[in-house]
Amino acid sequence: MAKSYLESWKKAKDRFEKATGKKKPDPKSRFGKLFSKISSTGLESALKSYDAAKTVKDAQKHARAFKTAASSYIPTLDTAGKAAKQDGDAVYAEACADMVASLNKIAGNVTMDLERFDDLPKDLDGFFKSPYWFKLLQKQAKKEYSLENIELYDMILKRKLSKEDASEKAYKDYVELKSPKEVNIKSATRKSCKQIADQGKWKAMPWDDVAFDLAENLCDTVVRLQEAIATGEA
Repeated sequence: MAKSYLESWKKAKDRFEKATGKKKPDPKSRFGKLFSKISSTGLESALKSYDAAKTVKDAQKHARAFKTAASSYIPTLDTAGKAAKQDGDAVYAEACADMVASLNKIAGNVTMDLERFDDLPKDLDGFFKSPYWFKLLQKQAKKEYSLENIELYDMILKRKLSKEDASEKAYKDYVELKSPKEVNIKSATRKSCKQIADQGKWKAMPWDDVAFDLAENLCDTVVRLQEAIATGEA
């Protein structure tokens, strides 16, 4: 199920109130913009609408509204935090900083989450190129205790194993028999890798063959992810 960003913001506010015993800074207070006529931050209404969005057009509109509201409110929090720090109220200052961090995190997650309105990636590599779908695939792999497949395939896909030291480490971590994160690949592929390792020719490691075997396992994970999405469990 899609995450509730409104709930995330409410939790941030609750943390602030529990820590300080006060309400969050008012936009119309002395910490807000000079002569501000804003009566509320607009954050809750924007996030409520975003959470309820059913189309990418609506989601983009409400995401923009949230980001505008957040960028308008963050200066208020920053000013309130600085004033509290000058007054020696470290708790209030830290609580303001925590709210700023929460807003920035929500904004980043909303940007990534917009991809949930797109269709499923057309191929396996598409899951690795999309932050949103990659995160869901990782979550599914974690359920299946197969994160090692994700980790190694991602390194191969991004060409991170071209250097000898990186290739050697990946072999000893993922491919070598009884390695800490041993992946399930064909015996013939593992044998070829061992021959290269025994010769110390790390740059010649057949990573494309390893990736092919990993892809077969990951395709099964993708199928189970699709089933989880269809039943609302992802």
